[in-house]
Amino acid sequence: MNRLRHLFARRRIDTELAEEIRGHIEERAEELIAEGMNPDDALHAARAQFGNPTFLLEESREVWSIMAIDNLIRDLRLGARALRKSPLFTAVAVLTLALGIGANTAIFSLIDAVMLRPLPFPDANRIVMLWEVPPKRIQAASPGNDPTQNTVSPVNFLDWRARTHSFTAMSAMEPFPMGLSGYGEPRAVDGLRVSADYFRVLGVAPLLGRTFTAAEDVPNGPPVVVLSYSLWQEQFGGDRTVIGRHIQISDAPCTIIGVMPQGFDLPFRHAEVWAPIQIQPGGGDEGRYLNVIAKLKPGVTMAEAQADMNNAARQIAQLRPFLSRDWTTNVLSIYDQTTGKVRPALLVLFGAVTLVLLIAAGNVGNLLLMRGAGRQREIAVRVALGAGRARIAGQLLAESLLLSLAGSAAGVGLAYAGLRAIVASLPALALPRTEGLHVDARVLGFSLVLCMITTLLFGLAPALSFSRANPDDALKSGLRNTSRGAHRTRALLVMTEVALSMVLLVGAGLMVRSFVRQTGVERGFRTDRILTMRMFFATAGYSDNGRRARYLEDVLTRVRALPGVEAASTAHFLPMTGIVPGSCFTRADRPEPAEGFAPTADFMTVSSGYFAVMRTPFLAGRDFNDHDRFGDDAALIVNQAFARRFFPNEDPVGHQLHLCWNARHGTIVGVSANTRQTDLKVAPNPTIFLDQAQVPMYFAALVVRTAVPPMTMARGVQEAVHAVDPDQAISDVETMDDVVAESVARPRLESMLLGVFAGIALVLAVVGLYGVLAYAVTQQTREIGIRMALGADSGRLRREVLTRGLRLIVIGMAGGLALAVGLTRYVESMLYQVKPTDPLTFAAVAAALLIAGVLASWLPARRATAVDPVLSLRWE
Repeated sequence: MNRLRHLFARRRIDTELAEEIRGHIEERAEELIAEGMNPDDALHAARAQFGNPTFLLEESREVWSIMAIDNLIRDLRLGARALRKSPLFTAVAVLTLALGIGANTAIFSLIDAVMLRPLPFPDANRIVMLWEVPPKRIQAASPGNDPTQNTVSPVNFLDWRARTHSFTAMSAMEPFPMGLSGYGEPRAVDGLRVSADYFRVLGVAPLLGRTFTAAEDVPNGPPVVVLSYSLWQEQFGGDRTVIGRHIQISDAPCTIIGVMPQGFDLPFRHAEVWAPIQIQPGGGDEGRYLNVIAKLKPGVTMAEAQADMNNAARQIAQLRPFLSRDWTTNVLSIYDQTTGKVRPALLVLFGAVTLVLLIAAGNVGNLLLMRGAGRQREIAVRVALGAGRARIAGQLLAESLLLSLAGSAAGVGLAYAGLRAIVASLPALALPRTEGLHVDARVLGFSLVLCMITTLLFGLAPALSFSRANPDDALKSGLRNTSRGAHRTRALLVMTEVALSMVLLVGAGLMVRSFVRQTGVERGFRTDRILTMRMFFATAGYSDNGRRARYLEDVLTRVRALPGVEAASTAHFLPMTGIVPGSCFTRADRPEPAEGFAPTADFMTVSSGYFAVMRTPFLAGRDFNDHDRFGDDAALIVNQAFARRFFPNEDPVGHQLHLCWNARHGTIVGVSANTRQTDLKVAPNPTIFLDQAQVPMYFAALVVRTAVPPMTMARGVQEAVHAVDPDQAISDVETMDDVVAESVARPRLESMLLGVFAGIALVLAVVGLYGVLAYAVTQQTREIGIRMALGADSGRLRREVLTRGLRLIVIGMAGGLALAVGLTRYVESMLYQVKPTDPLTFAAVAAALLIAGVLASWLPARRATAVDPVLSLRWE
């Protein structure tokens, strides 16, 4: 206890001890004076008899204090004093470490939020997603889509629930836009229609009220809804009496029965309102549009659940071969569902920032080595006075720790600013679970661990090197002497920095080339001056297909009449939003294929004028027009990919198709150029376009080509829509340029971050090379002066310094090349039309490093020959 007391009250205890020692000396002096001794002699004799007070004070400290901590505090104080005397060195070292630690902290914050934190559901390790997997022939017809996560047919979901035995509960869910009206301006809300077991699967009880019962999840069941916490707060002010209140959802009166707690949401499927899905048993719905979530029984493994689902799929394929022949299933944990698509990119970024940290540590290590060389006499004097190697090493490590702490503090600030910029640059759900992303205790703990690691990385080598210094040699040799070992260590650090920089630069170069290739592909449509907005047609107000078709035509008529509008149309789904439905079809002039073997294509529902708005050219035939009326056989437009695959040597216009879609028959009236629909990386699939006027959907996106900046027309277009229906909810008002930009937001961010990290690494490596060469030139000032005085050629001296620098660069590049070839395969899944060993990228990076190396070496080389030999020798 006394040891801890001394640790926190050292100055007071030392003062008390000094006063006690002085009191003993004075008391003995008075005794000697009483014996007749002269006062001065008595005081001198008392001091001699008592002993050295400073030595006694030190011995008492050793007894009373915890020496390791006491020495650390003393070393930290001395280290802080030494660093204050070198403000430029301290600032450069702290900034270098801040860049490395800040980058690591920011990326760790993302990884922690997205991948490491447990999901906010009880027994989340037992929650799984269930998907259908199409046979190979269908996968081949739709390249680019993830075949392992195909949506589920309602009839198959009901059979899964009845035929499997591995789950305590299973629930279907369908994202469904909804409109909330009656509370000010109509508002579009993200809705999720779910079966009654949904909340049981996730295991979360409502904050208020209750969730759905089985009696409510039946066709024509009572219209009830559960609200999210955020909607309850925003729309109803957190009123706890909201339970039982009637509200208008999609023009239908619904009763609020519950409010979910704050933060309740699937990380990959946002919802503000939940409603019963009310699937009709035996309804014969053959579409695939459901997501299915389930909870494993205790003790059931993923492999057992997969076998159970495969058995059910085989039974269903025999029962309904037309719908499910050769289809299988996929059981995926909710964790993999959440993080699977972003995990590779986050791990690559974390690897990149780790390399940046290593380079930063190497740079600071070099700075410490060069600074330590200038302190050789100081260290030699301390050794000569009795300081042991451990004390010298401890002092130098204490300085390194102070630098690391300061770098960590600055790095956390940089990480905080960087995180805000990263989140602001991403659209919703581009990265899951980033809503509450912040620097918290876990992140600060990670930063502290990095601080300790970096202290050892860059501080250990200088500490050990200079603690072994021979005081005789150091005192004799003068300030500029540096051992060959220190020279080799500095050179090794520079070569390592160059090698790691090359790895980062190659990775960044590959990502940038991939992004340029991706954004430069032919889209098949133009994005300039197009305004988009999403509309949902209320199921209650527009349940009649004919009325829905007329409503949309009225909206388009009003929008097209607005000044500044060149053309207007609608699309079931906008391009580049990652969504496109698909189904099967057959040619009417060919024999019917066997059940389950009908060809498939993507299906899009658009209004007349869509191709004119998007500037997509026609290759044959015509656009939809007023002659294509509701109730008639559907007019169809197919794209070039469809025509080439299914009509390779004939004109498709005029041919009839039988469709597995809302329209059962149709005639091809036109052929359009190919367009990329789901993603810029996905080549155009065979696509069939239907007319919204003939096959009206419940939701659509307006696309309006304007003669003026699109967003200036947004208010007028919304007013035109509300003139037809004041309760029409509108959402996602943005330009088509923004839609495409959002579709590539994640690869753009990945490329940008890797580019920034690679740029930091290159700068640090170049600065490190410059520092080593400049220091070497300073150390050789006397030698250079003598050689120049003896007539040495200045050009030859410059070439020697340049050669030394280029040798370090070339050796580092050779190591970096081997590392890059081995590591770039980890970014292969993130690349588009670029190989991980792309020779152009490697050549460009090598050239950039060589140029940077020449520039970093030239200044010290020029400085070496700019010194007056007379002055250098006189100074020496």
